[in-house]
Amino acid sequence: MDSLTPHLQMNYRIVDEHGKLLDYGRDLRKLQQQYTVQAVDSFEQHAADELNYSGCIQWAFDDLPESHTFIQRGQTFTGFPALVDEGDAVGVRLFDTRAKAEQEHIPGLLRLLQLRLRKECTYIQKNNLSSASAELNYSRLPQHPMFPKAQASSYKDDMLTLILHAVFIDGKTIRTEHAFEQSVKDNKPRLQTLANEASTIALDIMNTYQALQKDLQRFNPKDPLANDIREQLNVLIYNGFIKVTPYDSFKAIPRYLKAIQYRLDKLDNNPQKAQEIARYAIRFWKDIEKQAKKQIIIPEHDPFRWMLEELRVSLYAQQLKTAYPVSAKRLDKAWDDRGAR
Repeated sequence: MDSLTPHLQMNYRIVDEHGKLLDYGRDLRKLQQQYTVQAVDSFEQHAADELNYSGCIQWAFDDLPESHTFIQRGQTFTGFPALVDEGDAVGVRLFDTRAKAEQEHIPGLLRLLQLRLRKECTYIQKNNLSSASAELNYSRLPQHPMFPKAQASSYKDDMLTLILHAVFIDGKTIRTEHAFEQSVKDNKPRLQTLANEASTIALDIMNTYQALQKDLQRFNPKDPLANDIREQLNVLIYNGFIKVTPYDSFKAIPRYLKAIQYRLDKLDNNPQKAQEIARYAIRFWKDIEKQAKKQIIIPEHDPFRWMLEELRVSLYAQQLKTAYPVSAKRLDKAWDDRGAR
């Protein structure tokens, strides 16, 4: 028997802050896309009147809460405060989403640290990061295959970002002047030691990478082993990788490269191993590509990305040992947990 129940279709309405109808329709996604830019512009105009600092060379503003609610023209807004990098200074702005604020806050902190530690940063760049060959080789690295339009990076700038983040920011929440100054006081003695360590690791990475690229030239362009390794290297070592890689993962890259060299030396292209890795790698990079269409995404900040490298070590160079136990079962669980977040 055919159902006589009519199909109900909902109409959605778009109204401005005064309640005036701007548009309506049944396609919610279309309406959202059409008015998102306008809504963001409206928020930014109101937020600029509420909280806006610029040209600061020190922490010259109030502590930054996680969120800030304010009223403009009778309408309530909630924004997310963050430091912003202005090149030779920092500012404070309100953003309409937490994600945007988080993306801006770390670069803002890094700039403020460079201003606060100008003498120390100059010394590190002059004495630890003055390798002309590393600068040249880094500038010649290809872009990440998923982000080909990314702005080119400088070796010295990216290394300084890595070092400052590892020493003063990693694992900390810094949204107050007290937390900022405390981090500087507590961690400044570690700065030169870590700079020495990081520069040594970076040179090791660049030299090993160059050797691997030279070794790959002896293979036929269509060789499946060489192509798999090239794909692995393309998303591991590229122009800009230093500034986005967490320091613990950065320290592990020489081991990952040694595992690649060992695999090359053994000509190990076991199809079962390749299939096991592909099962997770394809799934991960497809998800990254999907997310990148909606927002700025940094694969290196996803722990699962590094589990893929550890899996390769466990399959191709067990003698190098993994940083933690890794197996198909553990990757399955990690993927499920990742999806649940």
